[in-house]
Amino acid sequence: MDIFKLAFETSVVGFLAFLWIGLATYLLFPAFMKDLWNEKTPDSGNPTLLSMMARNPTLLGVAALTAAYVLGSAILPISNQLVNDAHWPLTENAIRCQVFARQERLLENIYHSALAKENQKLSLEILQPVHCSYWAPVFAATQTSGLGDTLIQIAQRIPLFLRLWVGVDDKTDENDKAAFARCEYAQAPEGECDDFKQKRILALFDLQESAALNQVSDKTERLRQLHERIVVLRGAVFSGFVLVLICLFAFLARESDQKAHWIRTVLGIVLGLVFAAFALRNGYLDLKHANIFDIPVLESLLAVITIFGVFLAWRGLESRQLQRKRYLLLAVFFAGLSYGGWMWSEIIYDQEVITSFTVLQVPPATPK
Repeated sequence: MDIFKLAFETSVVGFLAFLWIGLATYLLFPAFMKDLWNEKTPDSGNPTLLSMMARNPTLLGVAALTAAYVLGSAILPISNQLVNDAHWPLTENAIRCQVFARQERLLENIYHSALAKENQKLSLEILQPVHCSYWAPVFAATQTSGLGDTLIQIAQRIPLFLRLWVGVDDKTDENDKAAFARCEYAQAPEGECDDFKQKRILALFDLQESAALNQVSDKTERLRQLHERIVVLRGAVFSGFVLVLICLFAFLARESDQKAHWIRTVLGIVLGLVFAAFALRNGYLDLKHANIFDIPVLESLLAVITIFGVFLAWRGLESRQLQRKRYLLLAVFFAGLSYGGWMWSEIIYDQEVITSFTVLQVPPATPK
């Protein structure tokens, strides 16, 4: 039965991808999309493939489900990479790190712990990093109360924001024993071991998740339902993000037969080149470090999409129908709603996993 649930989730994610793939195809090849919906080809008069499939609903349904499943199977791992990318606003790993620290503090107030009792070496003071999120230093609370001083501190953080957005090649080898020893025995400066501590928390969470899901109870079924929701919303976040980029470039493009609005054209080209350079640079860094857990598939896909945007802005659109703001605003709303739903579902799921693992450590009551 679980295999059918997995297939359903994958197919839903694939069907969501039909929207942005169809839109991108229409923007690039409008004549092809028009001919595809015609009952007969204009040159030979023979029935088109789509019209023949429409006459056979069973064949059309099988083809649509197969395409959706293949697309969903390809998108799901890439969407997981997207929501865990360091440049993403709030990653899945950062959420789990913060939820773990908060839940452990709440449990300690009632003399419980989310940590395994047989492991006496770990505590929240040792595990908790200074910053769980990559962007936390930029958006940390200011230390002054005056409006002028606050604006000055915000302005001073702009170079830090740009440096973090571009990315710094500061990745260290995970097998570096010296770095491991400095973090293990608290000999490193404050904040230097945030990545090391976060990896420890994530490893502990993976163990807790496995222990909680291996139980047979109604609580486990609720966890599985939450996980299924997260999988679908994660794919929706990816599709919404790609759809926003496509609609943004379509909004900045001009009509192909008009020379006006050159500012839009220049802005679209510059924006596409900036995003493409960003994706290619980070993809190069991933290849340079050769980490099997960080293959630059996402960066390559983003580079292709932004190059598509540059071409679209340069060539222009045949119609101004897709240049209206409503389409861009709808895409932003869909992406934001998907991201908010995914983020809150992830928080609830992490809380449930940690609480379930804590309950498993409580010895059962002795019958009288």
